[in-house]
Amino acid sequence: MQLKDNNLQKYGQYTRDLFNKLDFNFVAGRRILDVGCGPCTDVEIFINEYGLDVYGLDIHKHENVAKIPKLKFVEAGILHIPFVDNFFDYVFLHDVLHHVDEKNQDYATHVAAMRELNRVVKDGGKIIIIEGNRYNPLFYPHMVKMLGHNHWRQSYFKRVVGGVFDNVEFKYFESHLYPAKFLWFWKCYEKIMEHWAPKNFLAYNVAIITK
Repeated sequence: MQLKDNNLQKYGQYTRDLFNKLDFNFVAGRRILDVGCGPCTDVEIFINEYGLDVYGLDIHKHENVAKIPKLKFVEAGILHIPFVDNFFDYVFLHDVLHHVDEKNQDYATHVAAMRELNRVVKDGGKIIIIEGNRYNPLFYPHMVKMLGHNHWRQSYFKRVVGGVFDNVEFKYFESHLYPAKFLWFWKCYEKIMEHWAPKNFLAYNVAIITK
């Protein structure tokens, strides 16, 4: 489902582009857990555009949580999700995994996080993971070097996800927040990257997992 053009200003160019490129058909009325929901931008899309029953989880409660009455929020971490087994139709993560044990980046801890996601999603349910790629030409100097985010390599992302799940669809795309004045230039850059660059340099690694 594509986000409507008239929502460009409401959600912003980056968020709209990301969901359109994700190109996932959420079924209205289903229950979703947004792990690491932060300022709740994605939560608003799940509620307003897809009509989902939305639960949010984060280790910190952002001030925006109080502004979204339909959101069911719990303050907790990914390694101990306080819900019973097989509770959610969808589990969603957007730029969360590299923050799990960010200092040590322990593989066993990352696998434990994957197993906890698997526990709370229903049989036949979906886990959707969107994670920034460390060596993307824009992310690496900005997000990794300047801001200190310890984004994962694409090979490590696939190793962690593939270490727990068998039924995985991987996809890769380019998506960034661009200056509006030069949007046409960056859209050309995006097309060149997606059509000609090796996949291991694209901005986002995506895993769509079926339990």
